[in-house]
Amino acid sequence: MRRSGLILSLIVAFAIPAFWLSGCSGEDAASNEPASFGPEYAGWSPDAQYVGIAACQSCHEPQYNDFIRSQMGRSWRHAARSESNADWDNIVPLYSEYDDMYYEPYARGEDLFVKEYRIERGDTTHLRVEQIDFIVGSGHHTNSHIYAENGYFYQIPVTWYAQDAKWGLAPKFQKSGNNYRFGRVITDECMACHNGQPTFVPGSENRFEEVPLGINCEKCHGPGSVHVEEKQAGIIVDITKEIDYSIVNPAKLSAEREMDVCQRCHMQGASVFEGGDTPLDWRPGQPLVAHQNVFWPRQPDSLTHFIMASHPDRLAQSACFKDSWEEDSSAEPMTCLTCHDPHKPIEETRDAVNATCQNCHSGQAETVSALMCTEPSVVDGTNTAYCASCHMPEAPSTDIPYIRITDHFIRVPGRLTVDEAEDQTRFIRMAAFMDPNPHPRQRADGFLTYFEQFTDRPGMLDSAAVYLQEAQDAVDADPDVVDAMERERLTSSWIRLWHLSEDHAAIRRFSQQSGADLPGDAWTSYRVGEAYAAINDHARAVRWYQQAVDQGPDHLRFMDKLGVALTQAGQLQQASDVFDRLVAANPKYEAGLNNRGFMHLLLGDIEAAESDFRAALDLSPDQEQAQANLASILINTGRLAEARPIVERLIERFPSNPDYRQAQSYLDQLDE
Repeated sequence: MRRSGLILSLIVAFAIPAFWLSGCSGEDAASNEPASFGPEYAGWSPDAQYVGIAACQSCHEPQYNDFIRSQMGRSWRHAARSESNADWDNIVPLYSEYDDMYYEPYARGEDLFVKEYRIERGDTTHLRVEQIDFIVGSGHHTNSHIYAENGYFYQIPVTWYAQDAKWGLAPKFQKSGNNYRFGRVITDECMACHNGQPTFVPGSENRFEEVPLGINCEKCHGPGSVHVEEKQAGIIVDITKEIDYSIVNPAKLSAEREMDVCQRCHMQGASVFEGGDTPLDWRPGQPLVAHQNVFWPRQPDSLTHFIMASHPDRLAQSACFKDSWEEDSSAEPMTCLTCHDPHKPIEETRDAVNATCQNCHSGQAETVSALMCTEPSVVDGTNTAYCASCHMPEAPSTDIPYIRITDHFIRVPGRLTVDEAEDQTRFIRMAAFMDPNPHPRQRADGFLTYFEQFTDRPGMLDSAAVYLQEAQDAVDADPDVVDAMERERLTSSWIRLWHLSEDHAAIRRFSQQSGADLPGDAWTSYRVGEAYAAINDHARAVRWYQQAVDQGPDHLRFMDKLGVALTQAGQLQQASDVFDRLVAANPKYEAGLNNRGFMHLLLGDIEAAESDFRAALDLSPDQEQAQANLASILINTGRLAEARPIVERLIERFPSNPDYRQAQSYLDQLDE
């Protein structure tokens, strides 16, 4: 009896996963609208399909041949040693101090792998090997790595940093408490900018049926199915005289819409998507502001510190850019295409970029002009360096280590007087890049997204609450002017705020209000389920988690939460069905293995429970719940010597836990 009581107190029921983060056509072409599409491009139609880069090759072979060599064309490819820019021969294992793990990438023939291991007292106590399935990044700055498990995509913990020719832990894996190991999900938002248009599984967080190999033509030109069909049918448009509306040509768009094509991916930050859009829904040529806004904080040193993909924001601070967009300017508005040919590798366009600068900045000694480059060595012709090397110097990124990027803030060297030593953490304001004057609810969503993805500073949630209340006051003052969709978005944002603030009571109060109309999206249902799970109201938690799974049937986290709630509600057979489906979908979902093991334990299937706990620990040896559950089984079945080191590890990590101390005392008594 004494042993049974001890064992039951030692079992930890469930894993609680951390919260992961997880316009019109060109105005200059209106007179050339074809009757078949009116003012819209064919690619905007929901019937237009993505056909892939190979469909473009036969008619556009020179552009195709250049593009596949470009940085964008090499953005995503199958993992193979011959496709990698990294050094696979001289590898020093990488150490993650936070979780005491080593990571060692290695090649076996053309196949690429990474080995995770731990060494304790000279012995390897943990070993996990994952094969790399994809390489992300052209190698101009980095090669990062992806593995896929039954269509679920995750980032590998190691990255090759090309400029320093070194291996390192992947970005965001290096800070204390933030090593995702093999659990960082690759969402549709990640894929939307790092690759061509994928086939994303709706209702999942990170599952894809098919992914292209690299950013391709349709990322900037839009879906090409109608264009291909027309050309194959002999419908040819003289593009020297009119616009071919079967495909978007960014160079034929207005300057605003042209900039949108680049800003969609090169204006990074906390993205807020509008009107029910997903990251994959926007089509080139449409106003980006109607699809998303991007938020990023301004700090005292925002002129000198910046993230990697902030090129349009940096460019917009330049006098060259500002002057060209003035109404009385005689020059064409500066856009990304002013300097960049997106079809070609960057290193092959430097002379053209230099020539673009010299269109306005002569540099000749006999030219007397405020626009002239006055650097003496340029004037006398002894300095032949690229203009950008001085006026757009390379600088480190604040979000990715070991890289240097061209700063697109064009300026005269030495004129910047900002004190670079100022505190980077002091927040001034949250800038909105696409729409500088967003709706208060959208601004609140910007703060919430920034909190989730980039920081855990509570002040972000306080600011979100202020803007949500402003939006709510406007609705309450004149409810007839607000459409149903905006009401749903506002409600969803309130529930998201309360969830991130751990104000579960506010969510429960709202959900129980008479006439409360909750949005029908999976994340809102999940968050309401969390609010009831927090007070062990298992029946209501099951209801809301089930609704989340119905809305997101391939979302692993939602399935896991439903299985836990069903187990706690005593509905073990239903829980078994959910966990079996979860583990079948992804056999490496660690929390699901532990939670299914506990469900097996309650059903009395000790062998199945032990198998699941061991599988979970093989993947993640520091799972507290799986260790405690396995130790319980081992002690119950008399395998005390095997149980002792597990109990000792638990006490080392959680010295104040009385159950683990009691288990150790029990084992000590048996040794006496």
